[in-house]
Amino acid sequence: MGGCRVSQVRHSPFPLICKLHPGAFSSGRTEASLTARCSLLCWDRRMKGLRWHYTRLPSQAEDDLSGKEGEEEEDEKEEAVPAPEDPVEPQLLSLHLPPRVTGHSWSLAFCTSRDGFSLRSLYRRMEGHSGPVLLVLRDQDGQMFGAFSSSALRLSKGFYGTGETFLFSFSPQLKVFKWTGNNSFFVKGDLDSLMMGSGSGQFGLWLDGDLYRGGSHPCATFNNEVLARQEQFCIMELEAWALS
Repeated sequence: MGGCRVSQVRHSPFPLICKLHPGAFSSGRTEASLTARCSLLCWDRRMKGLRWHYTRLPSQAEDDLSGKEGEEEEDEKEEAVPAPEDPVEPQLLSLHLPPRVTGHSWSLAFCTSRDGFSLRSLYRRMEGHSGPVLLVLRDQDGQMFGAFSSSALRLSKGFYGTGETFLFSFSPQLKVFKWTGNNSFFVKGDLDSLMMGSGSGQFGLWLDGDLYRGGSHPCATFNNEVLARQEQFCIMELEAWALS
Protein backbone atom coordinates (compact mmCIF):
# COMPACT_ATOMS: atom_id res chain seq x y z
CA MET A 1 0.00 0.00 0.00
CA GLY A 2 2.95 2.31 0.50
CA GLY A 3 3.81 4.82 -2.15
CA CYS A 4 0.41 4.87 -3.85
CA ARG A 5 0.24 8.64 -3.94
CA VAL A 6 3.22 9.67 -6.04
CA SER A 7 2.91 13.44 -5.75
CA GLN A 8 1.05 16.02 -3.69
CA VAL A 9 1.30 18.66 -6.44
CA ARG A 10 -2.13 20.17 -7.02
CA HIS A 11 -3.18 20.53 -10.63
CA SER A 12 -6.16 19.44 -12.69
CA PRO A 13 -6.69 15.80 -11.64
CA PHE A 14 -7.99 14.89 -15.08
CA PRO A 15 -5.83 16.50 -17.80
CA LEU A 16 -7.67 14.58 -20.52
CA ILE A 17 -10.75 16.67 -19.78
CA CYS A 18 -8.74 19.78 -20.65
CA LYS A 19 -8.13 18.31 -24.10
CA LEU A 20 -11.78 17.45 -24.53
CA HIS A 21 -13.04 20.82 -23.33
CA PRO A 22 -10.17 23.33 -23.63
CA GLY A 23 -12.54 26.27 -23.47
CA ALA A 24 -13.66 25.28 -19.97
CA PHE A 25 -10.29 26.35 -18.60
CA SER A 26 -10.17 29.88 -19.97
CA SER A 27 -9.29 32.69 -17.61
CA GLY A 28 -12.88 33.86 -17.55
CA ARG A 29 -14.10 30.83 -15.60
CA THR A 30 -14.52 31.00 -11.84
CA GLU A 31 -12.65 28.62 -9.56
CA ALA A 32 -15.90 27.02 -8.41
CA SER A 33 -16.93 26.38 -12.00
CA LEU A 34 -13.55 24.87 -12.85
CA THR A 35 -13.73 22.61 -9.83
CA ALA A 36 -17.17 21.38 -10.80
CA ARG A 37 -16.09 20.74 -14.39
CA CYS A 38 -13.11 18.67 -13.24
CA SER A 39 -14.99 16.91 -10.48
CA LEU A 40 -14.90 13.18 -9.90
CA LEU A 41 -18.65 13.04 -10.26
CA CYS A 42 -18.41 14.35 -13.80
CA TRP A 43 -15.37 12.21 -14.60
CA ASP A 44 -17.16 8.97 -15.44
CA ARG A 45 -19.53 10.74 -17.80
CA ARG A 46 -16.72 12.75 -19.42
CA MET A 47 -14.54 9.69 -19.96
CA LYS A 48 -17.42 7.96 -21.73
CA GLY A 49 -17.80 11.03 -23.92
CA LEU A 50 -14.08 11.08 -24.57
CA ARG A 51 -14.07 7.46 -25.68
CA TRP A 52 -16.94 8.31 -28.05
CA HIS A 53 -14.87 11.13 -29.52
CA TYR A 54 -11.93 8.78 -30.03
CA THR A 55 -14.08 6.39 -32.07
CA ARG A 56 -15.31 9.28 -34.17
CA LEU A 57 -11.90 10.76 -35.02
CA PRO A 58 -11.14 10.58 -38.77
CA SER A 59 -8.08 8.83 -40.14
CA GLN A 60 -4.98 10.84 -41.01
CA ALA A 61 -5.81 10.65 -44.72
CA GLU A 62 -9.36 11.83 -44.12
CA ASP A 63 -8.10 14.59 -41.91
CA ASP A 64 -5.69 15.81 -44.58
CA LEU A 65 -8.52 15.91 -47.12
CA SER A 66 -11.10 17.54 -44.90
CA GLY A 67 -8.71 20.18 -43.54
CA LYS A 68 -10.25 23.09 -41.78
CA GLU A 69 -13.81 21.89 -42.38
CA GLY A 70 -13.18 18.74 -40.38
CA GLU A 71 -11.71 20.75 -37.51
CA GLU A 72 -14.82 22.91 -37.37
CA GLU A 73 -17.05 19.84 -37.25
CA GLU A 74 -15.03 18.38 -34.38
CA ASP A 75 -15.28 21.68 -32.50
CA GLU A 76 -19.06 21.54 -32.87
CA LYS A 77 -19.12 18.02 -31.40
CA GLU A 78 -17.11 19.16 -28.41
CA GLU A 79 -19.35 22.14 -27.80
CA ALA A 80 -22.41 19.89 -27.92
CA VAL A 81 -21.29 18.01 -24.78
CA PRO A 82 -22.89 19.76 -21.77
CA ALA A 83 -20.75 20.73 -18.76
CA PRO A 84 -22.96 20.33 -15.68
CA GLU A 85 -22.25 22.46 -12.63
CA ASP A 86 -23.89 19.90 -10.33
CA PRO A 87 -22.62 16.36 -9.69
CA VAL A 88 -23.73 13.56 -11.99
CA GLU A 89 -26.64 12.78 -9.63
CA PRO A 90 -29.39 13.61 -12.16
CA GLN A 91 -27.95 11.16 -14.70
CA LEU A 92 -26.97 8.20 -12.52
CA LEU A 93 -28.07 8.45 -8.90
CA SER A 94 -31.38 10.30 -8.97
CA LEU A 95 -33.44 7.10 -8.92
CA HIS A 96 -31.75 6.06 -5.68
CA LEU A 97 -31.80 9.37 -3.81
CA PRO A 98 -34.61 10.07 -1.32
CA PRO A 99 -37.44 12.17 -2.79
CA ARG A 100 -36.69 15.07 -0.44
CA VAL A 101 -33.38 15.84 -2.20
CA THR A 102 -34.12 15.14 -5.86
CA GLY A 103 -34.26 18.23 -8.00
CA HIS A 104 -32.11 20.28 -5.64
CA SER A 105 -28.73 21.71 -6.64
CA TRP A 106 -25.47 20.55 -5.07
CA SER A 107 -22.33 22.44 -4.06
CA LEU A 108 -18.81 21.09 -3.71
CA ALA A 109 -18.17 21.38 0.03
CA PHE A 110 -14.83 19.56 0.09
CA CYS A 111 -12.32 18.19 -2.40
CA THR A 112 -8.79 16.96 -1.79
CA SER A 113 -7.40 18.82 -4.80
CA ARG A 114 -8.46 22.10 -3.19
CA ASP A 115 -8.63 21.43 0.57
CA GLY A 116 -5.92 18.82 1.04
CA PHE A 117 -5.89 15.25 2.31
CA SER A 118 -7.20 15.61 5.85
CA LEU A 119 -10.28 14.20 7.54
CA ARG A 120 -10.28 17.10 9.97
CA SER A 121 -10.43 19.50 7.05
CA LEU A 122 -13.39 17.54 5.72
CA TYR A 123 -15.19 17.93 9.04
CA ARG A 124 -14.43 21.66 9.09
CA ARG A 125 -15.80 22.10 5.58
CA MET A 126 -18.97 20.31 6.69
CA GLU A 127 -19.65 22.88 9.42
CA GLY A 128 -22.76 24.83 8.60
CA HIS A 129 -24.17 21.94 6.57
CA SER A 130 -26.87 19.77 8.10
CA GLY A 131 -28.37 18.13 5.05
CA PRO A 132 -27.36 15.09 3.00
CA VAL A 133 -23.88 14.60 1.58
CA LEU A 134 -22.74 12.75 -1.51
CA LEU A 135 -19.22 11.36 -1.00
CA VAL A 136 -17.27 10.08 -4.02
CA LEU A 137 -13.65 9.01 -4.38
CA ARG A 138 -11.18 7.52 -6.83
CA ASP A 139 -8.53 5.01 -5.77
CA GLN A 140 -5.15 3.98 -7.17
CA ASP A 141 -6.82 1.59 -9.63
CA GLY A 142 -9.04 4.31 -11.05
CA GLN A 143 -12.07 2.75 -9.40
CA MET A 144 -14.83 5.20 -8.42
CA PHE A 145 -17.18 4.60 -5.49
CA GLY A 146 -18.66 6.37 -2.52
CA ALA A 147 -21.66 6.87 -0.30
CA PHE A 148 -24.76 8.95 0.23
CA SER A 149 -25.15 10.10 3.83
CA SER A 150 -28.54 11.31 5.02
CA SER A 151 -26.84 14.04 7.06
CA ALA A 152 -23.57 15.99 7.08
CA LEU A 153 -20.34 14.19 7.95
CA ARG A 154 -19.17 15.11 11.45
CA LEU A 155 -17.41 13.94 14.58
CA SER A 156 -19.62 11.65 16.64
CA LYS A 157 -19.48 9.40 19.71
CA GLY A 158 -21.58 6.75 18.00
CA PHE A 159 -23.22 5.91 14.71
CA TYR A 160 -25.77 8.33 13.30
CA GLY A 161 -27.88 8.69 10.16
CA THR A 162 -31.01 7.13 8.73
CA GLY A 163 -32.00 4.36 6.36
CA GLU A 164 -31.68 6.79 3.45
CA THR A 165 -27.90 6.25 3.63
CA PHE A 166 -26.39 3.94 1.02
CA LEU A 167 -23.13 2.92 -0.62
CA PHE A 168 -22.43 2.82 -4.36
CA SER A 169 -19.72 1.93 -6.86
CA PHE A 170 -19.03 2.27 -10.57
CA SER A 171 -17.54 -1.05 -11.69
CA PRO A 172 -18.00 0.23 -14.35
CA GLN A 173 -21.80 0.22 -14.15
CA LEU A 174 -23.49 1.87 -11.19
CA LYS A 175 -24.24 -0.46 -8.27
CA VAL A 176 -26.16 0.81 -5.25
CA PHE A 177 -26.31 -0.92 -1.86
CA LYS A 178 -29.28 0.19 0.21
CA TRP A 179 -29.99 -0.27 3.90
CA THR A 180 -30.93 -3.85 4.78
CA GLY A 181 -32.62 -3.05 8.09
CA ASN A 182 -30.30 -5.45 9.95
CA ASN A 183 -28.69 -2.68 12.02
CA SER A 184 -28.39 1.10 12.21
CA PHE A 185 -24.62 1.48 11.84
CA PHE A 186 -24.83 4.15 9.14
CA VAL A 187 -22.06 6.72 9.77
CA LYS A 188 -19.52 7.27 12.53
CA GLY A 189 -16.91 10.02 12.52
CA ASP A 190 -13.74 9.84 14.60
CA LEU A 191 -10.69 12.08 14.45
CA ASP A 192 -8.67 9.29 12.86
CA SER A 193 -11.29 7.53 10.74
CA LEU A 194 -14.66 7.79 9.02
CA MET A 195 -16.82 4.66 8.93
CA MET A 196 -19.98 3.89 6.98
CA GLY A 197 -21.83 0.62 7.51
CA SER A 198 -20.71 -2.08 9.90
CA GLY A 199 -21.20 -5.63 11.05
CA SER A 200 -19.02 -8.42 12.47
CA GLY A 201 -16.15 -5.99 12.94
CA GLN A 202 -16.07 -4.98 9.26
CA PHE A 203 -16.98 -1.66 7.68
CA GLY A 204 -18.69 -1.13 4.35
CA LEU A 205 -16.45 1.90 3.79
CA TRP A 206 -13.81 3.41 6.04
CA LEU A 207 -11.27 6.17 5.50
CA ASP A 208 -8.25 7.03 7.64
CA GLY A 209 -7.55 10.42 9.21
CA ASP A 210 -5.13 11.44 6.45
CA LEU A 211 -7.57 10.47 3.69
CA TYR A 212 -4.70 8.38 2.38
CA ARG A 213 -5.83 4.80 2.94
CA GLY A 214 -9.24 3.25 3.06
CA GLY A 215 -11.00 -0.07 3.09
CA SER A 216 -14.23 -1.71 2.04
CA HIS A 217 -15.76 -4.99 3.22
CA PRO A 218 -19.20 -6.59 2.97
CA CYS A 219 -21.25 -5.48 5.97
CA ALA A 220 -24.65 -6.25 7.44
CA THR A 221 -25.86 -2.64 7.19
CA PHE A 222 -25.88 -2.57 3.39
CA ASN A 223 -25.12 -6.16 2.32
CA ASN A 224 -22.63 -4.56 -0.06
CA GLU A 225 -19.89 -5.94 -2.22
CA VAL A 226 -16.33 -4.69 -1.81
CA LEU A 227 -16.61 -1.26 -3.42
CA ALA A 228 -13.03 -1.15 -4.74
CA ARG A 229 -11.11 -3.82 -6.62
CA GLN A 230 -9.26 -4.56 -3.40
CA GLU A 231 -10.39 -4.50 0.23
CA GLN A 232 -7.59 -2.04 1.03
CA PHE A 233 -6.95 0.92 -1.24
CA CYS A 234 -5.16 4.26 -1.55
CA ILE A 235 -7.25 7.38 -2.02
CA MET A 236 -6.16 9.46 -5.01
CA GLU A 237 -9.02 11.98 -5.06
CA LEU A 238 -12.08 12.57 -2.87
CA GLU A 239 -15.02 14.95 -3.04
CA ALA A 240 -17.95 15.69 -0.74
CA TRP A 241 -21.02 17.37 -2.25
CA ALA A 242 -23.68 18.99 -0.08
CA LEU A 243 -27.09 20.39 -0.91
CA SER A 244 -26.76 24.07 -1.79
